[in-house]
Amino acid sequence: MKAHPARNPLIARKPRLDFKVEDVVWADNPEVAMIWNGSSTILPVLEPWLNRVLVRCRKQLGPEHEQLKREIDDFVRQESNHYRMHAVYNETCEKAGYRFPEEMQQACDDDYRNLLNTKSLEWLAAYCAGFENFSLYQARFTYEAAPDLLREGNSLAEMMMWHMAEEFEHRSVCHDVFAVVSGNYFLRVYGLLYSFWHLNKHMNQRISMFLEKFCEGMTPAQRKASIKSARRYFRRYLVWSLPRMAKILIPFYDPSKAPAHPRLQRALARYEGMTVAA
Repeated sequence: MKAHPARNPLIARKPRLDFKVEDVVWADNPEVAMIWNGSSTILPVLEPWLNRVLVRCRKQLGPEHEQLKREIDDFVRQESNHYRMHAVYNETCEKAGYRFPEEMQQACDDDYRNLLNTKSLEWLAAYCAGFENFSLYQARFTYEAAPDLLREGNSLAEMMMWHMAEEFEHRSVCHDVFAVVSGNYFLRVYGLLYSFWHLNKHMNQRISMFLEKFCEGMTPAQRKASIKSARRYFRRYLVWSLPRMAKILIPFYDPSKAPAHPRLQRALARYEGMTVAA
């Protein structure tokens, strides 16, 4: 296996953000805010898990992969900032009345722990690569096709924009790690499909709870309109992303070649400028 090609280093940003309870409905389309808020609640479980897998994989890399080892270290720093910020963000949502049962979080944590303890390193790396490839297209959708959905100035929306921008920046790390640890095309595709199903199984429960909570006290007509609004968002995302995601199935797919939209590049520079000094 040839040495990993040199790339610009990843930057672990940690922007100054002040979360406020009154900002929980942070999008002009409130259902979009609820969908993203619900999705946020799984990240303090998922992202530490990703880090654990990548650290295991790092131990398997030889001296010819020093560049990839550094990228893993930077990936872990970025993801650590993400899940810690999301934990504070989630507490803000809880203060606003958006809570989910503790047993749901425990069940999710147990599920991921079971995968970590029972699956091979190659399988775990395939799951991580699958998840991060989906995250890449979520980031691209956010900055290329849906700039109207998130706006600067609201700290909760800013956190999502910062997170998505860094998901794009480290888009190749898990994919490249899998290529070294296994490289089996069929396992990569299986990891892609399984991670999509598995993650959405947990995430959809949370999103449904947030949307249901938001609908409390609505009239039947208002509730119907809210449901339609959420469906429009999902349809818009799927119509844009699914045809593009088909590229992931190509045997020689390379996420590093995904184009960086100017809005995304500006966002990375902006959040670097907002970063709290270490």
